[in-house]
Amino acid sequence: MEIFKIAGIGIAAAALAVFIKNQKPEFAIQVSLLAAMMIFAAVLPYLSAIIKMFESLSDAAGIEAAYIALILKVIGIAYVAQFASELCHDAGESAIASKIELAAKVVIMTLSMPVISSLLQVVNEIIKFE
Repeated sequence: MEIFKIAGIGIAAAALAVFIKNQKPEFAIQVSLLAAMMIFAAVLPYLSAIIKMFESLSDAAGIEAAYIALILKVIGIAYVAQFASELCHDAGESAIASKIELAAKVVIMTLSMPVISSLLQVVNEIIKFE
């Protein structure tokens, strides 16, 4: 199973980073970054399967593809931002991590504005109808 491979990479990288941190602290973050990239690469095939499943579910439910694309973008932004933020935290850069989180929230809100606008128009039409 793939999770054992991913867990093994993570545990080995964590142990190596702890060992290296005592000897050469400047290399410990590089070990963490390499492990993060390897884990991310191992997860990519699963992400494409999830996208295909979302597409088939949206077709079956009759949901516009634009809405599914928006949901996938928002989820992707959230995951990437969390991943980058945690790497910054691991490197001791909490200020940068919080800026990444803020940027992700702003981008998500910007992407969501057309949906929010449509929702407000529907609410406005319902209010006018009564």
